[in-house]
Amino acid sequence: MKVHFKGTRGSIPIAPTATEVQEKVVASLLAARGKDLRSERQIREFVEKSLPFRHSSTFGGNTPCVHLETGSEDYLIFDGGSGLRVLGKELMDSGSASGKTFHIFLSHFHYDHIQGIPFFAPAYVPGNKIVFHAAHKNLRETLIDQMKEPYFPIDFDTFQCETTFEVHAPGDVIETCNCEIRLIEQDHPGVSFGYRVDGEDASVVYSTDAEHKNQAHCKDYPFIDFIRDANLLIFDAPYTHSQSMGIREHWGHSSNIMGVELAARGEVETLAIFHHDPGSSDEEIEDFLAHTKKFLERSKIAVKETKSGIPGAPSPRSNPQKVLMAYDGLTLSF
Repeated sequence: MKVHFKGTRGSIPIAPTATEVQEKVVASLLAARGKDLRSERQIREFVEKSLPFRHSSTFGGNTPCVHLETGSEDYLIFDGGSGLRVLGKELMDSGSASGKTFHIFLSHFHYDHIQGIPFFAPAYVPGNKIVFHAAHKNLRETLIDQMKEPYFPIDFDTFQCETTFEVHAPGDVIETCNCEIRLIEQDHPGVSFGYRVDGEDASVVYSTDAEHKNQAHCKDYPFIDFIRDANLLIFDAPYTHSQSMGIREHWGHSSNIMGVELAARGEVETLAIFHHDPGSSDEEIEDFLAHTKKFLERSKIAVKETKSGIPGAPSPRSNPQKVLMAYDGLTLSF
């Protein structure tokens, strides 16, 4: 299974300013002083292996969209943020967007998760089919309404593809794209839903826009069973633990510390932090990752319970084995 991140930013799309790009170029040239960089190969190797990510690249600015490659001829997509436009363009450019079926699962209808749908080029190709999946009963009406005047210049009927709408509920098992897909209700204004994808070779959980409050510390917290033994947990965490409290409490988002703790308890292999704050720079996100990794290392020793509520001997914690910050264009293979 391959996981392609097309949009990883939350709330609103962003773009680097000319000054920010210029500073990356300056930092890169300063780092290259004294290096023997005569050929293109040497230059590319230096950029890829020696420069810090904050100088050589960017975490991106498109809002949520993740494409799972499962071996099926159909496309499996989670959320329709502005990253969906990028995916559509790539498919059109490669000639892979004709006569296809696209399954688009939506976590909820906040605009950063649906704003790319009107710009999804394969929707305008006759012979294609899009199946929209969600757990909100007003699925069809919401997607049609966002393209009505005065919000958009063309309406939903302009799509040339066949469109259908499927409403699901927690407990349902959806079989599509060579996978079984389940969903869980999450704490977020208006309610969002997370999805677990179990394929032949891997399990991936897509959980964005979810706040995990005091009940998350309970032994029987349902989310733990939902993510248990997943190869990858895509987890909404735009904030540090301290930032997630105070005025940001009840905003429906979580923290890097909570992500590590839940992934550890669920014995998840890889934790991918997602839905980055639009106000965070590449430098700040990179520092955020370093802070998260430091916490992970310090938390490797967990305390076993001998009986319920009674601490016992320390037990080495092995998961998550890896934590990373998702970025636009990242591909992970499992």
